[in-house]
Amino acid sequence: MIEGKGLGGKRVNRVGLSLTNEYESKLMQLATSCGKKKTPFANFIIERCLDDELFVDALQKEYCKQKAYKIRLVKRNGKIHYVLAGREDI
Repeated sequence: MIEGKGLGGKRVNRVGLSLTNEYESKLMQLATSCGKKKTPFANFIIERCLDDELFVDALQKEYCKQKAYKIRLVKRNGKIHYVLAGREDI
C-alpha cells in the first residue's frame, strides 16, 4: 500500500497501548491541561518522541543490542527520516 495515497489523511496503522492506572491518570491530566483529548494527545506525544534526536539517542544508548540496526535521524525537506547509521545515502 502506498502511504497516504487515496486515504484522505486517515490513519491506517494501529498500536494498542495498555497503561497502568497511574500513567493513564497522568496522561488524562496532561491532555486536559492542554485542552486535548486523551488518545490524540498520546499520539502527539509518541510522534514528538520519535522525532526527537536526543530522545532516540538516549533510548539507543540504553537499549540498542545490535549496532547494525542503530539508526540516525536525518532531516530532509522538513521531515525527519530514520537512516541506518553510516547510510545517509538512503
